[in-house]
Amino acid sequence: MGVIGLGRFGALHARVLAQLPQVELVGICSRSEERVGEVAATCGEPRPYTDPAALLAAPDIDAVDIVTEVDRHTEIALAAMERGKHVFCEILVTPSPREMDALAQAARASDVVFMPGFLERFDVRRAGLRQKAVEGSLGRLVSLYGRRNIWRGILDEPRFELYPLILQPGIHTIDQLLWIAAEEVREVYARGRGIVDPARPDTWWAMLTFESGLLGVIEQSWFVPNRQLNWCDVRLEIVGTSGTAQIKEPGDATWIWTEETVEAPDTYLAPEVHGRISGALEAELAHFASCIAQGRAPLCTLQDAHEALAVGLAIVESAERGAPVSLGARS
Repeated sequence: MGVIGLGRFGALHARVLAQLPQVELVGICSRSEERVGEVAATCGEPRPYTDPAALLAAPDIDAVDIVTEVDRHTEIALAAMERGKHVFCEILVTPSPREMDALAQAARASDVVFMPGFLERFDVRRAGLRQKAVEGSLGRLVSLYGRRNIWRGILDEPRFELYPLILQPGIHTIDQLLWIAAEEVREVYARGRGIVDPARPDTWWAMLTFESGLLGVIEQSWFVPNRQLNWCDVRLEIVGTSGTAQIKEPGDATWIWTEETVEAPDTYLAPEVHGRISGALEAELAHFASCIAQGRAPLCTLQDAHEALAVGLAIVESAERGAPVSLGARS
């Protein structure tokens, strides 16, 4: 495998792939030679690249892990599939339905595994709650609630300027509700509010009505105080006729007090244990590798990404119009 994009998360991906027994990390790519060297030293010294095309041309690379800025995803993924390489692509895959269609067409034509990075599907807590919901342990589902409120400081990063803020990282919340509901959204009604910039909503509330009448509510804002406890305030709640289930982050599993700060470190998504990145990130990338080796479809598909994007764009449209937006049945 090869990794393209070596920001904080790309470097974590490279470390995880280097530690998986079924994977050989052959190459890593960043536009910065210095960054490539830094990351290579942490993951077994794979071949360094500064040009994605050169990495994709390597005959001994079977699959590529794309962890670049969102606006580069489609071009790199299409080039990879043209060469018959399997693709893992971080979320948000693309904010464009047209590009999503092009990616799906290319994946079918090249017969490769294409897996979007819905990381939270591999969190043992969320996967467990989803199983309870699907098997009926909570009774008939009544409502779902997902909250993802983020550090204010992240709002100023250039990578978030290219698309509505509800799409990233809010696409994870949207996917979680769709995954748990296991049914289609029929209507979206949303409100957005721009505090920092009136023309750019940074606060969102949306209500989803699913085909059975199940209700889902999404909350997202960007005003968690910087560097307090955790980078975000996340909640997931499932209410059924026979039970209720909840997840919250930061949770109360681990707290660290020092003279400078109080921290609630990650213990589920990508914790480091004895020098090894574990948790959902390791499970996610191991699943991708296993799907390639066994020739089976991944747990997260481009269709899932397409459906989550459609709901996200409907949230944006509803907020702009101040009216509900209907979504058609899946073709």
